[in-house]
Amino acid sequence: MTKAERSYKFKIVVELLLIFALMLAMIGITAYNSKIQYDINRMNNQIAETQKEIQNLQVQIKSAANITNLESRAAELGLVYPTYDQIVYLETEEGGIEDFALALMESAYN
Repeated sequence: MTKAERSYKFKIVVELLLIFALMLAMIGITAYNSKIQYDINRMNNQIAETQKEIQNLQVQIKSAANITNLESRAAELGLVYPTYDQIVYLETEEGGIEDFALALMESAYN
Protein backbone atom coordinates (compact mmCIF):
# COMPACT_ATOMS: atom_id res chain seq x y z
CA MET A 1 0.00 0.00 0.00
CA THR A 2 1.46 3.26 -1.06
CA LYS A 3 1.57 6.47 0.86
CA ALA A 4 -1.07 7.99 -1.46
CA GLU A 5 -3.47 5.11 -0.83
CA ARG A 6 -3.02 5.38 2.95
CA SER A 7 -3.57 9.10 2.78
CA TYR A 8 -6.70 8.59 0.68
CA LYS A 9 -8.10 5.97 3.11
CA PHE A 10 -7.31 8.19 6.10
CA LYS A 11 -9.08 11.08 4.40
CA ILE A 12 -12.17 8.89 3.80
CA VAL A 13 -12.19 7.71 7.45
CA VAL A 14 -11.92 11.30 8.70
CA GLU A 15 -14.75 12.39 6.38
CA LEU A 16 -16.93 9.48 7.56
CA LEU A 17 -16.24 10.38 11.21
CA LEU A 18 -17.09 14.00 10.46
CA ILE A 19 -20.37 12.97 8.79
CA PHE A 20 -21.14 10.68 11.77
CA ALA A 21 -20.45 13.54 14.21
CA LEU A 22 -22.68 15.90 12.21
CA MET A 23 -25.49 13.34 12.19
CA LEU A 24 -25.17 12.86 15.96
CA ALA A 25 -25.31 16.63 16.38
CA MET A 26 -28.45 16.81 14.23
CA ILE A 27 -30.07 14.06 16.32
CA GLY A 28 -29.16 15.96 19.49
CA ILE A 29 -30.56 19.22 18.14
CA THR A 30 -33.77 17.48 17.06
CA ALA A 31 -34.15 15.90 20.52
CA TYR A 32 -33.58 19.27 22.19
CA ASN A 33 -36.13 20.93 19.89
CA SER A 34 -38.63 18.18 20.71
CA LYS A 35 -38.14 18.76 24.44
CA ILE A 36 -38.63 22.49 24.03
CA GLN A 37 -41.79 21.93 21.96
CA TYR A 38 -43.10 19.54 24.62
CA ASP A 39 -42.48 22.18 27.33
CA ILE A 40 -44.24 24.81 25.20
CA ASN A 41 -47.26 22.55 24.67
CA ARG A 42 -47.42 21.77 28.39
CA MET A 43 -47.30 25.48 29.25
CA ASN A 44 -49.98 26.26 26.65
CA ASN A 45 -52.21 23.61 28.26
CA GLN A 46 -51.61 25.16 31.68
CA ILE A 47 -52.47 28.59 30.28
CA ALA A 48 -55.69 27.23 28.78
CA GLU A 49 -56.65 25.59 32.08
CA THR A 50 -55.92 28.80 33.97
CA GLN A 51 -58.00 30.84 31.52
CA LYS A 52 -60.91 28.42 31.96
CA GLU A 53 -60.57 28.74 35.73
CA ILE A 54 -60.55 32.54 35.43
CA GLN A 55 -63.72 32.42 33.31
CA ASN A 56 -65.40 30.16 35.87
CA LEU A 57 -64.44 32.53 38.68
CA GLN A 58 -65.76 35.50 36.73
CA VAL A 59 -69.07 33.70 36.25
CA GLN A 60 -69.18 32.91 39.97
CA ILE A 61 -68.47 36.56 40.83
CA LYS A 62 -71.24 37.77 38.51
CA SER A 63 -73.59 35.16 39.95
CA ALA A 64 -72.76 36.10 43.54
CA ALA A 65 -73.11 39.82 42.77
CA ASN A 66 -76.51 39.29 41.14
CA ILE A 67 -79.09 41.49 42.88
CA THR A 68 -81.50 38.58 43.29
CA ASN A 69 -78.87 36.53 45.10
CA LEU A 70 -77.93 39.49 47.27
CA GLU A 71 -81.55 40.13 48.20
CA SER A 72 -82.19 36.48 49.03
CA ARG A 73 -79.04 36.35 51.20
CA ALA A 74 -80.05 39.58 52.92
CA ALA A 75 -83.50 38.11 53.58
CA GLU A 76 -81.87 35.04 55.15
CA LEU A 77 -79.98 37.37 57.49
CA GLY A 78 -83.19 39.21 58.38
CA LEU A 79 -82.35 42.38 56.50
CA VAL A 80 -85.25 44.26 54.91
CA TYR A 81 -85.66 47.50 53.01
CA PRO A 82 -86.39 50.43 55.33
CA THR A 83 -89.89 51.80 55.45
CA TYR A 84 -90.56 55.44 54.65
CA ASP A 85 -90.61 56.48 58.31
CA GLN A 86 -87.24 54.75 58.93
CA ILE A 87 -85.39 56.80 56.29
CA VAL A 88 -83.25 59.59 57.72
CA TYR A 89 -81.88 62.44 55.65
CA LEU A 90 -78.82 64.24 56.89
CA GLU A 91 -78.54 67.96 56.49
CA THR A 92 -75.23 69.48 55.50
CA GLU A 93 -74.14 72.46 57.48
CA GLU A 94 -73.08 75.63 55.77
CA GLY A 95 -69.37 76.20 55.58
CA GLY A 96 -68.67 72.48 55.77
CA ILE A 97 -65.88 70.67 54.01
CA GLU A 98 -66.10 71.11 50.26
CA ASP A 99 -63.88 68.23 49.25
CA PHE A 100 -64.35 65.49 51.83
CA ALA A 101 -61.97 63.06 50.09
CA LEU A 102 -59.18 65.66 50.09
CA ALA A 103 -59.78 66.54 53.74
CA LEU A 104 -59.78 62.85 54.70
CA MET A 105 -56.52 62.25 52.83
CA GLU A 106 -54.88 65.26 54.46
CA SER A 107 -55.95 64.15 57.94
CA ALA A 108 -54.70 60.63 57.30
CA TYR A 109 -51.24 61.68 56.13
CA ASN A 110 -50.68 64.60 58.53
